[in-house]
Amino acid sequence: MTRVYEPAREVPAQIIIEGYTEDVDLGVLTTGKEAEVHLIERIAPERSCLLARKLYRPPEERAFRNDITYRTHRRIDGKVRDGGLMRERVAGRNLQKAMDQRSSFGRKALHHQWVATEHEMLERLWTAGAPVPFPVANEGDAIVMEYVGARQEAAPRLAQYRTSRSGLRDLFDQVRAGVLALARAGVVHADLSPYNILVWQGRVWVIDLPQAVPYLANLDATDLLHRDCVNACAWFVRKGLDVDPEDLFVEALDVLFDLQMRDMFRAER
Repeated sequence: MTRVYEPAREVPAQIIIEGYTEDVDLGVLTTGKEAEVHLIERIAPERSCLLARKLYRPPEERAFRNDITYRTHRRIDGKVRDGGLMRERVAGRNLQKAMDQRSSFGRKALHHQWVATEHEMLERLWTAGAPVPFPVANEGDAIVMEYVGARQEAAPRLAQYRTSRSGLRDLFDQVRAGVLALARAGVVHADLSPYNILVWQGRVWVIDLPQAVPYLANLDATDLLHRDCVNACAWFVRKGLDVDPEDLFVEALDVLFDLQMRDMFRAER
């Protein structure tokens, strides 16, 4: 098991990281095409806590096949910079070929890359202050993270949430803030919708990040960001709230442009 990431933010007080005796599986919370989420009770000598374990399906059972857009920046072959010169990266060439051809070995490698990406994105976004669950550990085929909800009731998805008109405005403001928080971290969710936004005790949480992309490294990131803004705003528009996805898109682009300028400045120094 990968050691828990040490974030800049304080670990939520209720979460047990070390010194526990066992994790008890309390059953499946949700089931999707790519993974199922289990409710876990982590038991320590004097207390316990609830966690969520997202268990990915084996590669041969995964329904999500057309993932090239989300992983072009993750290639482990091609050219790399070495002392001011460009040279061919050799070490990863055979593995990348296996992943491109989706051989049995290649599919397993893609599977672990997909899982690792979600855990890494959770770490990055948690540190940046984005509204995501705290990442506890990467177990290879599963990610353990902060559970959002109560023992008797998991947090509902935004798509199933019911609220007043004034409540809608508050939720949208939080979703907008979440998109901008991801942008400040240099990340585009790339699959944002009312189905991967949770609402618990009036607070919005963004989940499901295996396809998230770093804006500065993925050539499709701008298009993916625009799609995120359209999909996130569409639910609020259907509920009668007057919001414009293009306004949100431009706001996020402004944040990402500043990030890009800082990156260029550092590269030139």
